[in-house]
Amino acid sequence: MPDEFEFENYSDFKTIEDFSKTVESSKYYHDLYLKAVNHPIRREILKIVNDSNEILEKRLFNQLSEKEILKDPSILEYNINFLIKALCIEKIERRDRIYYVITQAGKVVDYLK
Repeated sequence: MPDEFEFENYSDFKTIEDFSKTVESSKYYHDLYLKAVNHPIRREILKIVNDSNEILEKRLFNQLSEKEILKDPSILEYNINFLIKALCIEKIERRDRIYYVITQAGKVVDYLK
């Protein structure tokens, strides 16, 4: 599996089609995706985002803080970026607010225990 910090090597890849161009990048995406959905913090983020049509970044952080999962916004930012790179969630900026929505790939959380 890729190192948690290696996802920056594929920073220009924005779709599954981008990752599917080579065997190496396809394998990389598969490994990245597995790391994304199997990490406890990221899995909880996916559950919260999945339960909402869209969720404000601040509200997401507050819910994670209330559950005593996160206390540092920079940890949320890192894990959100990881989930975006793994195509599990999308970031939407609207009227100076940041929202997150689940993607089809992120809906796997419905099937995870």
